[in-house]
Amino acid sequence: MISSTLPLDIIIVILSMLPAATLVRFRCVCRSWKELIRDPVFIKEHMRNRASKGTRYLLHVKLEHSIDRTFRFLNDETFERSLEIRLPLELYWKSFSIVGSCNGLLCLTVAVDFGTTIYLCNPFVRTYKTINPPSEQSNVKFSLGFGYYDVTNDYKIVRIASVMDDDMDSTFQYKVVMASKIEVYSMMTNSWKSIEVDYFPWGWIERKSEALINNSIHWKAVYRSRDEDIAVILAFHMGKEVFYQIDQPDFEADGDDLMEHIGVFKGDLALFAFHLTDNYPWHEKCHLWVMKEYGVVSSWTKLYSIRVDGGVVSPIIFTNNDEIIYENGELELSVCRLDSNAVTPLGVDNQGYLSLVTYVDSLVMLNG
Repeated sequence: MISSTLPLDIIIVILSMLPAATLVRFRCVCRSWKELIRDPVFIKEHMRNRASKGTRYLLHVKLEHSIDRTFRFLNDETFERSLEIRLPLELYWKSFSIVGSCNGLLCLTVAVDFGTTIYLCNPFVRTYKTINPPSEQSNVKFSLGFGYYDVTNDYKIVRIASVMDDDMDSTFQYKVVMASKIEVYSMMTNSWKSIEVDYFPWGWIERKSEALINNSIHWKAVYRSRDEDIAVILAFHMGKEVFYQIDQPDFEADGDDLMEHIGVFKGDLALFAFHLTDNYPWHEKCHLWVMKEYGVVSSWTKLYSIRVDGGVVSPIIFTNNDEIIYENGELELSVCRLDSNAVTPLGVDNQGYLSLVTYVDSLVMLNG
């Protein structure tokens, strides 16, 4: 126990370095500690300390309804299971898709009605809130994004409603005609607002954002020009609340019919280009491109060209250790070291699990 004779500023420094789960228990020590730990300034300082020095996790949770309904946290270096936290009872029987993870907050949406019911949840402090979008529309596809804007200390959810054609295309996906409504939720104001755009030329957008960097949320998207549809990266700046696009690297020389996965690799926007195992032999090369200077297309640099053992069906996430976690041709989760091509099983059953996301514990929403 921290001595009561210590100066308050020293106590604050010590407490700000402790895990969130410990501080939740420490609220019972005395009233002054309870008020301190719930203070927004302390919560933000604790968040910064945990982001730079705290344990980082990979998080996964089962999709299907079962008695085993827990958040599972894996150490992001060893991939060993670190801890489990049960879902709040009110969310227990729902099936989720993780939209994003930021500063200890998870943005979740009900999987079967993607984008119609949204939750923010902090597993470590066991708090959650339901975010009801202001409007419902028929015959639309929702794309969601989640992020944090440090300047205003605000968490935001972006929901793009795109009108879909009544006819299916050859891949059995609805053809997107246009974005009909764009809405942004602010946790600071606990309200939604509509974003007016005069021109929105992106005809297809990934269902959930894949990268959060440079105060912007990023999705894979298709830019609809007069002559052709062009694969791009669509971004939304959370401060200016405007959309812009980033051209993908020119990887035409890497092969035909490559698929793209975007993410953040060691602090930079990254694109992983790969052949689907179902269509190509597994020994076809995959390529990792990194944007060395954000927003500068000429700074795209190819870091690795590798042959991934077992082939790639679905890339999932980059780790902080020059690795990518992916689903292989046997529908198993594997880890590939990009600098050596060494592949090892992740040791997590893929069946019924959500995509892995990075996670750092925090006290965000403790004072909500």
